[in-house]
Amino acid sequence: MPGPTINKTFATQKLTTAYPHVGLYDVAQRDLWITKKKLGQDPSRCSHAKLLSASGGNMANPEKDRFLCFWFHHPSSAPTQALGSVATATMAVHGYPIEWHEAHLLVRLDPTWDIANQCLVKSTDTRKVDRNIDQQYAWGERIFNKYKDLKSEHPLSWHLVGPRAKDSLFYVQRVE
Repeated sequence: MPGPTINKTFATQKLTTAYPHVGLYDVAQRDLWITKKKLGQDPSRCSHAKLLSASGGNMANPEKDRFLCFWFHHPSSAPTQALGSVATATMAVHGYPIEWHEAHLLVRLDPTWDIANQCLVKSTDTRKVDRNIDQQYAWGERIFNKYKDLKSEHPLSWHLVGPRAKDSLFYVQRVE
């Protein structure tokens, strides 16, 4: 049975830094999708799963696990509510202070989920976990480079945000 496809009612491949949004990176196709800005809807509050259309019309949250999820915040668009375990009301990410007057790309890091092979990696198999982190880092860097190519007038930083602070890498790269 075919997997989920992108819901083009909510998603576009036209990358922008003009507004905060969520996005998906298709690791198999190397395609980047972000939420469209639609009248009356905040593209940064759309769920990642809403960007997908499942065959048969039903969408299960696990379907998004076939993609690398990310959030983009343009300057002064700090998250106002928690994004899963990512952001807090204090405008810190896992307790780490973020300069929200700049643009930020937050890329979800899951050390024990192998997106490409759709399987769990045993947390005790440190070699495989490390390879998995390296792969997700490379995809995050690819996403960051796409945003960097837009030559925003604002400084831009990217972060890998894991399930816990110790699984995260803050300010991986920054460009002005």
